[in-house]
Amino acid sequence: MVFNLIHEKWIWVSRQDGKKEQIAPWEITDKLDSNPIVSLDAPRPDFNGSLIQFLIGLVQTTMSPKNEREWRKHITEPPTPDKFLETFVNVSHIFNLDGENERFMQDYELFEGTENRVDAFLMEMPGSNTIDNNADHFLKRDTVTQMCFSCCATALFNLQLNAPSGGQGHRTSLRGGGPLTTLVLGNNLWQTIWLNVIPEDNFERLGDVGQNAISDIYPWMGPSRTSEEKGTETTPMNVNPKQMYWGMPRRISIDFDNLKEGFCDICGCETDRLVSHYTTKNHGINYEGGWCHVLSPHRETKDAIIPLHPGPGGITYRHWLGLVQNDPENGQHPSLSFERFVEKQLDLTNLDDVFQRSSQLWAFGYDFNNMKARCWYESIMPLFNVPDHIKQKYESIVSQLVKTAEIIGNNTYSCIKKALYSEEQLKDKKKYRLFDNWIDSRFCQDTESDFYNILNKLIVELDHDSDALELKIKWIRILSKASEKLFDEYSQSTQFNVVDPERIVLARRNLRKYNSKGGKKIRETLGLPKKSEK
Repeated sequence: MVFNLIHEKWIWVSRQDGKKEQIAPWEITDKLDSNPIVSLDAPRPDFNGSLIQFLIGLVQTTMSPKNEREWRKHITEPPTPDKFLETFVNVSHIFNLDGENERFMQDYELFEGTENRVDAFLMEMPGSNTIDNNADHFLKRDTVTQMCFSCCATALFNLQLNAPSGGQGHRTSLRGGGPLTTLVLGNNLWQTIWLNVIPEDNFERLGDVGQNAISDIYPWMGPSRTSEEKGTETTPMNVNPKQMYWGMPRRISIDFDNLKEGFCDICGCETDRLVSHYTTKNHGINYEGGWCHVLSPHRETKDAIIPLHPGPGGITYRHWLGLVQNDPENGQHPSLSFERFVEKQLDLTNLDDVFQRSSQLWAFGYDFNNMKARCWYESIMPLFNVPDHIKQKYESIVSQLVKTAEIIGNNTYSCIKKALYSEEQLKDKKKYRLFDNWIDSRFCQDTESDFYNILNKLIVELDHDSDALELKIKWIRILSKASEKLFDEYSQSTQFNVVDPERIVLARRNLRKYNSKGGKKIRETLGLPKKSEK
């Protein structure tokens, strides 16, 4: 029997009462009034990130709201499970994982290629070269040798969404390896999905919406646009822009002829249909030409639109500019779906019976170094409802606060290095390089709750025509205190027997002097008076 991703119960979720179960996609609004599904609950965090994008993409490509009025209607009157089933059944033939015809996220044509073990679907697992060189020291081979159909479908989709560079002709994902995704979180799974769906007319500026062949949206439904030669790139003008939800850069064919019995190495379920291998071939779809994915923040240059990616150190409030508000200085902008949400946020806050808490931003993605996954990062940031009449001034001050944190954080790291190492030692940057991303991450973690408290108070003060001077000075004090605490911890200032005490004293003195409110760079960044009596 064919495993169909519309009809099968394959998506792990949690309900309001804490019960964990598997549902079919059409059941996302099941028991919405009595015991709603509040979140995804897959066996891996990156699977949750992929599954929410699967559901958003499914809803967006089958029942896009025609306009804002229709979008708003479904916030207060969500479709019933029966209505979803009625809609999704029209595309159910597109979502067969196995079977004789087209298969989900797999190549349309049979081919001879390279056989891979199924664990190669997972971002972090060692590649064939690592295994051949016996270099899989931390992530060992054979920890995942077989997957159930549910985990296999999720892992396959996860790979196509995040595909890093994979050698000659093995293409990266539509947004590049490990893209950063940002989503508005609702009170339940349905709200999270619908808050990140956009009205149909938005796609007109993202590509050629006239490309209406089924394979223009779902590329596995037709022959692959292979990319052996230049000039075979796939742009938003070659296919429907909604293919952004279903990008398929890798040519893959799962081996369903040699299934095993036993337990899935990811979720632990017992089944007689376990996948252990798949075949792949290079020169899949090569996505180029300014794809602007609506779920990813991006950077604009003269020649391109570049999706943002997580980097070492995680996702913190230091990334507020570009994720939550525009960062014109660096050409970074929030995702299209988030910008649209912000435009409608004031209207939505009147729906108190629908939204029981303030909105939040869920940001997640892989940090890749070429084809190697260094870490999976995710973060949840609170969002604030800012009245239009103070929004411009509010965003300007928030930008000042974030940049001040960056200045003091960088200075903290610099002073710690100077306390630990001599000038001669610091010349060998590779050998004596401290983990600056770790310092930055700790600094942001130690000041994160204070940052959000400051932002909340800032709205109140600006609404009362305050210049927010006291809040700015308070922010400097918070940052300085966190800076000195980190310095004392990492400089080993209490262990003079193993470090140079004179270097530590000088570095700490310079740290306090630089971080003070009288520091010229900080004063200019925050827009403080030249001589403040505060």
